[in-house]
Amino acid sequence: MNGFLEAMRDPLMAPIVWALAAGAAAYLAARLSTAAGKVLAVAASLMVLGGAANILRRPEALASSIPWADLGGGFLLTIDLACTPLGMLVLIASAGFSLLITLYSFRAMAGEYWEGKFYAYVIWSLAGTAIVALAGNLLVLLVGWELVTLMLFLMINQGSGDAPAGAAKAYGILGFADACLLLAVALLVAQPGGSANLSLTRGAVPVEDLGAAGYVVYSLILVAALAKAGAVPLHTWIPKAAENAPPSVTAYLPGALDKLLGVYLLVVVTFRMFQPDGTMGVVLLVVGCLTLLGAGLMAVMQENLNRALAFDAVSQVGYMAIGIGAGTWLLAAGGTQAAALAGVAVAGALFHMLNHAIYKCSLFLMSGVAGKACGTSNLSAMGGLGRIMPVTFLCGLVAALAASGVPPLNGFASKWLVFQGALSLKNPGAPIVLVVAVFASALSLALFLKILYAVFLSPRPAGVSVPRSGKGSFLLTAPMVIQAAACVLLGVRPQWALELFNPAIVQAGAQAVAADGGGIRTGDLGLWNPGVATGLILIGIVLGLGFAWIMSVKRKVRVVRPFLSGEVPAAGDDRFRLPATDFYKTLGKLPLIGTLLAQGETGAMDPYYWSGKHGRTFVELLRSLHTGLVSLYVAWCLLGMMVMLAYLLLSARI
Repeated sequence: MNGFLEAMRDPLMAPIVWALAAGAAAYLAARLSTAAGKVLAVAASLMVLGGAANILRRPEALASSIPWADLGGGFLLTIDLACTPLGMLVLIASAGFSLLITLYSFRAMAGEYWEGKFYAYVIWSLAGTAIVALAGNLLVLLVGWELVTLMLFLMINQGSGDAPAGAAKAYGILGFADACLLLAVALLVAQPGGSANLSLTRGAVPVEDLGAAGYVVYSLILVAALAKAGAVPLHTWIPKAAENAPPSVTAYLPGALDKLLGVYLLVVVTFRMFQPDGTMGVVLLVVGCLTLLGAGLMAVMQENLNRALAFDAVSQVGYMAIGIGAGTWLLAAGGTQAAALAGVAVAGALFHMLNHAIYKCSLFLMSGVAGKACGTSNLSAMGGLGRIMPVTFLCGLVAALAASGVPPLNGFASKWLVFQGALSLKNPGAPIVLVVAVFASALSLALFLKILYAVFLSPRPAGVSVPRSGKGSFLLTAPMVIQAAACVLLGVRPQWALELFNPAIVQAGAQAVAADGGGIRTGDLGLWNPGVATGLILIGIVLGLGFAWIMSVKRKVRVVRPFLSGEVPAAGDDRFRLPATDFYKTLGKLPLIGTLLAQGETGAMDPYYWSGKHGRTFVELLRSLHTGLVSLYVAWCLLGMMVMLAYLLLSARI
């Protein structure tokens, strides 16, 4: 009891303890009352937000260390917590998403047999995120990392259809990534300095200080970060999980929370643990370009709404990787100007991390509402929701345009900074990176035109009834409205977010992005003033509407039936209906791209698929060796002993 009270008095430990305790209470009350779980989930989110506000009122150097165990050999196990600018941003954003998803789930999860446990899992996911965001050493971060992975598995597993297979795939890929993170911890402890190497507050060190092990450690942590964020080729768990998982789960974890955590760890290993290295930058730029192109092309070919959104979520990670990669490369190059330009690139990556979590969470919530109204998530069987669900349509439209990088929404503001960061590289690969980034943004726009047409604007298929009423619960639409408003506000006034990122950028070694007269100054690359741009866009819209009105009044418009070679389609005739699933089918017929897309759909480029296939082959080989003959087992034992003896003799001579 004293230990619990002591933890409650520690401002850094309090949010973690509150969330863990609230999750346990919600789990115990799950069978008795779902209302208790709802109240506890809301209370936990508010308590974490309050705990974060309490931390921010304290000095900047706030940190705590609680001794746990001395394992000998220089390995002292401690619970180290620290307050960092980016960590606090992740903590506050995660608590905000937790609150919105909880409110949405009051209606969306109503009647589900596991509704009570769902709220416990949400709270524990928030607790794991709090541990990661406040971790002062890599081992503490690993504990929170594993907790979030476990909650993801449990929540996906409760979905419909093939959800257990999606949960198993998610846990398999993320479990492998977590094992890489654990191996990195072991390698760091084995180096001179022991457990002190795990500290995230001692300052960045050159990767060469650890010799060859430095790049191995960085690569292992990079795998963990990219798998959680969902970058190619470790992305395949996200589309599989999103296909059958409940909308609340896909919006909360793969859509928002995992992106925040994955990019956060990427920033930690690149800037806080190790000093920026040119090789690291090149790797991230390559990963970013492959993620943008590969996942973007896969997204536009999907016929399932949730899978399309999931592939787009994967594609958006490419912008974050490019921004961090460009910043890393520039900082490694050195120089004051390079540091300023690196600040632009890193600011774009972090800003896009937050923006993506906002609009993609909203899009997954929209998908849940639309899918429930239509009874399916298949785009070919959806349509006709624009008039009966105007609020959902408007929120989905804003989020889709933000994801496509249309000004003056927040997605454009962050992509603009990433584009300028790529331009500032000043090497032969910079134009390629920029072309890929711009082309991927066009792919996103093409995808969302397809989705908006299929769900809201196209007629429903013959024989499929349109919902009589589009009036949904206030709790279903309110989170989407809040996030759509955030897309607009952060697009018009991006300085509000960039001021939060400045301390994190400075901590990374880059100069902060300066706000000047309402615009974002990006060194010698130009000036983006969202206020002026928004005004000009609104003026253009007003002029266009005015011109359309004048033309409709002054000129008589003749309305005729479309000419169909004499055919008169009967009511309910689908022969002349253009389904959205027919969009972009030409891509699948292109010589190289079509082949790659087909291979991607069959799992030929999926590491999980190949590991399972060859793993099964290896198991069958071992099974064939178990013949039951004692003489064969004795022979294997003797062979093993001879190998060990030879190794010992050679080692003694060396």
